[in-house]
Amino acid sequence: MAHARTSNDSTDSTPTPSRNTQQLAKLLDKATLCERLNISPRTVENMVKDGSFPPPVRVGKFVYWSEAAIQTWQRRLFAAQEAWTGH
Repeated sequence: MAHARTSNDSTDSTPTPSRNTQQLAKLLDKATLCERLNISPRTVENMVKDGSFPPPVRVGKFVYWSEAAIQTWQRRLFAAQEAWTGH
């Protein structure tokens, strides 16, 4: 008969994060995002629409981007420039 695993099994190596170690990602609203990138809200909307910028997450009537998503976008956008070594 197969042994069912329980959360008390010592063979379960998946760590359970405590409340103290969990951190929520920093969220940016559209105004803060636009200010940080020095672009207009319309530019953000157009970039999201054409797929060149991460889409926001809607919470009620507000939209947010995670700091991690924006950092990933920025790294991808500037990867070629940062890899450039010149002639």
